[in-house]
Amino acid sequence: MPSQGQTRGFLLLLLVASCAILSFMYSRTSVDIRRPFSVSQARNRGARGVVPSPCADHDCIRLRNRLANWPEGKPRAFVYYLVRSDRVPLFLQSLKSFDSHFNDVYQYPLVVYHEDLSASKRDLIRSSSKSDIYFQTVRFEVPDFLPRNLTQQSCPWNIGYRHMCRFHAILVYNGPIVDGFEYIWRLDDDSNILQPMKYDIFEYMDRNGLQYGYISIQWEYPPCVVDLWKSATDYIDRVSISPAFFKQWRKNKIYYNNFEVSRLSLWLSDDYQNFVDYIDRLGGIYYHRWGDAPIKTIAVSMFVPRNETHQFKDIVYSHKGIVIEH
Repeated sequence: MPSQGQTRGFLLLLLVASCAILSFMYSRTSVDIRRPFSVSQARNRGARGVVPSPCADHDCIRLRNRLANWPEGKPRAFVYYLVRSDRVPLFLQSLKSFDSHFNDVYQYPLVVYHEDLSASKRDLIRSSSKSDIYFQTVRFEVPDFLPRNLTQQSCPWNIGYRHMCRFHAILVYNGPIVDGFEYIWRLDDDSNILQPMKYDIFEYMDRNGLQYGYISIQWEYPPCVVDLWKSATDYIDRVSISPAFFKQWRKNKIYYNNFEVSRLSLWLSDDYQNFVDYIDRLGGIYYHRWGDAPIKTIAVSMFVPRNETHQFKDIVYSHKGIVIEH
């Protein structure tokens, strides 16, 4: 018969094991926006009828409730910004142009991702707009599979800029707030729509069977994309895919994606999730500042038929105070 001390030791061991099991089960039901996203989590998240991931914050729950009462026939879409606290005044100018030239009419939800906006600044943003605004907090850090003290090898942008690139290429699609939506429109805090838009951009995408919409094409600074195109070519050879128009696309040419309208299913697909996970783990986002624009440009050229992309030449738009010429 075991002694009283042995019994207590066994019960303590059982308690520790039970806590470990519960912790594991909990971790499997939550999505950490800071970590690489698994393909299995991404699959079908934008499809109708698929049970969405659970929300963990009030604004996500609010938007989920709005989605449950979405108007029949209206594309399920939202617009998003990533906003820094010190750039709120700039963002408010962009928001004013977005509202007056598009959203006062079409009334799509607006999601503001941020790292450190105070309650007073969130209140200011909400009071400055007629749009229905939802806030999502993000935490930026170098991913676990890279060294904490990594050395930037080219393209001297600060670490915050590299975090931003990884957010727009990967992390924005990780949170449960995107579940159930079909389209997403990204704007920057220094984006401005300069004249009224005469149609619903999401209806246009939907009616014409488009997956990717953009304003202009630019050239990326070569030191910032060292080995990126080579890595993409290696990936194509490795997985034996037939890219849509990657081989016809000129190296270092990029969609200027501070204005980007797209089908969420493109970014949530196995094709994109597998590709971007491969790119992410090479570390080039941090070592070389591989930007979200070239990464996503390559993905579009690999996975989207060219006739399912569209340049919006009739939208008058500026970025960083410069009017984009077509």
